[in-house]
Amino acid sequence: MLRSCFLALGVLAVPAASLAQDLTADIQTMKTSYAASGSIVTLDKHTLVIEPNMPGPVCALPRSEAGKTTWSYFAFPLASITVPLETVDETLITEDRVFTSPDAARAYKPGDLGDTTMVVVMGVEGRQFHTLMYDRDKLAQLGPGVHNSSEYGQAPDDVEAFGLTFTDHAAAQVFVDALRSAVLLAKKQTVARAEAPGR
Repeated sequence: MLRSCFLALGVLAVPAASLAQDLTADIQTMKTSYAASGSIVTLDKHTLVIEPNMPGPVCALPRSEAGKTTWSYFAFPLASITVPLETVDETLITEDRVFTSPDAARAYKPGDLGDTTMVVVMGVEGRQFHTLMYDRDKLAQLGPGVHNSSEYGQAPDDVEAFGLTFTDHAAAQVFVDALRSAVLLAKKQTVARAEAPGR
């Protein structure tokens, strides 16, 4: 009887270890695919800190409506985003091809593909991400070299969604796939811990 209990525990332990290994692999994939756009560090097993390169580009997104092209503009002045994986809604991660050239609207022809991929990450309802925002205008006025964060107006803010940009579309797709997988695994691990005996 005791031997069969140990065998059962061994069977339960394997999936948990496998989940941890898969999560580690997903996070490493995210770090690698995002490397050209910024850096990612792990605060703990389920929390990432994403630090985009500064300044982030202004993203112009064309939409065709009733035969006319309209434009939406997005800027993500983010120095860092703290991302607990369980707070991400994996069903609401979106990708758009956007243009970062200042004359994009003038030069655009229907069918043109943007030079950058914008990934927008939404939080689950009622949850926010802690960020450090900066003032794009203040940053643009600073010369080269190291500057104190107060010089470019860095300040904390909480947001329901954030955007990341990738110049490599394939890297963006790899990042999104790894993020979705990591979020699902983190949520499964959280449930498994809550349901573990003795909890």
